[in-house]
Amino acid sequence: MKLLGLLVGLSVLLSSNTSGQNKLSVLKGSRGPLSMRVDTAYYPQRWSVDSDIKPDKFEVAVKSRPVRVAFISEKDSIVREVKAGDVFDFIVLTPDGDSAYTQISGWRYVEPALYNTAYIKAHKGKTFVEIPDVYELINVVFALTKAARKNNDLVKKGTPYHKELVAYFSPYQNEPIVSIIDSILIKDDSKYFPLKMDAYAFSFDRKGTVQRSPVHDRVSWGKENTLRPYLSWVQQFADKSKFVDFYRKHQSYYGQLVRVYQDSLDVADMQTWLNLNFPSTRYDSFKIIFSPLVSANQSAIWFENNGFREAQAHVNFPFPNESDAELSAKVASIRKGNIVFTELNHAFINPEAEKPHHKKALMSAFSKLNTWLTDGKPAMNYYNNVYACFEEYMNWGLVSLRYADYIPKDELPRLLRNVETMMVERRGFKRFAEFNQFLVPLYQNRPAGTTVAALYPQIINWFEVNKQ
Repeated sequence: MKLLGLLVGLSVLLSSNTSGQNKLSVLKGSRGPLSMRVDTAYYPQRWSVDSDIKPDKFEVAVKSRPVRVAFISEKDSIVREVKAGDVFDFIVLTPDGDSAYTQISGWRYVEPALYNTAYIKAHKGKTFVEIPDVYELINVVFALTKAARKNNDLVKKGTPYHKELVAYFSPYQNEPIVSIIDSILIKDDSKYFPLKMDAYAFSFDRKGTVQRSPVHDRVSWGKENTLRPYLSWVQQFADKSKFVDFYRKHQSYYGQLVRVYQDSLDVADMQTWLNLNFPSTRYDSFKIIFSPLVSANQSAIWFENNGFREAQAHVNFPFPNESDAELSAKVASIRKGNIVFTELNHAFINPEAEKPHHKKALMSAFSKLNTWLTDGKPAMNYYNNVYACFEEYMNWGLVSLRYADYIPKDELPRLLRNVETMMVERRGFKRFAEFNQFLVPLYQNRPAGTTVAALYPQIINWFEVNKQ
């Protein structure tokens, strides 16, 4: 399936119900990809024709009015007005005589976040650190799954908290919600991220009943909340296990962890640094959302509604690391902050990279991803598209730049080498060491007042020059 990343003004897709179609329309294709137009936005050579996918689906979000959508070849086009719920099937006939069964469908778009005046007043200019209740419950469920027992990256194990909750909740490990989530994770462990993040759209009321958030419909990147279909089983698990009682009894422990983020990791300084270096990107509020059960799994997302912008970092807790004993207290604290810094980063580096004037150069520089990613490593599995690859190079590049600003000179080379080794050998960003050794001097020797955002043309050009 191709889900074109367009959230267009008010809607999307083509129309006409297939139930009434006896004969499919035919579009005479070109040698290369088809171009597309959605409302007034034009996307040259955007749609790759694939006769093996039946149907090859194009989905678009529809807010209110129908949207005009066109598929365009060199000599032909198909144009339709699409409403939510519409489905339009057609055939793309290639110059070689292959037939590609193609489908366009419209789905009703719901805003992921609605910020009213009261919410804006309560959150503007503030940073919140939270271990939410339903969010913690889904992490408990993760910890009870067979998938988590087999995959050490899903859940932080070995802490006193983990041992306590496993002992407490193990009688409920055969509950339906545990089996359901386990089957999802065994099939595709990347579903961990949306399930966890979407749990933030729910909370328990005083009676222990799961309630939908009045603010967030969903918190992950999809068009629907991935946890919503399973809420009855979430409630059943909470009731049988008395989860709310367990959660309330651990408020003191949660509070200790929250205060580490608030008092020890200089989150405000990170935000100041990012605001300074990415002046065209601004957020009105930040949220750091985590669980002591989260392993080394982080994600980020940001929302805009009613003139208000909120960035969220979904992270783990910086438990002590053995290697920190070899560092000074100041340097160890800065390194621990990478957990949240590398997610706050994305709220700035992604919008900067995705500005239209960078697109052509990025597409050229990253046309062959195996130049930048190592087969068989996590990077190739999770960052195998142009923007994800570049943005993750920049993500840890910014860690190095922050080190350059704050780490004492005698400790800096070691920290930079550690980042480079981790990125190349463990994660599989094969050219990161070369990139980092270009980026850090570029930043250190920049003219006074030059921001990281202003260096993007030179940074992207480095990838272009070194793509061979």
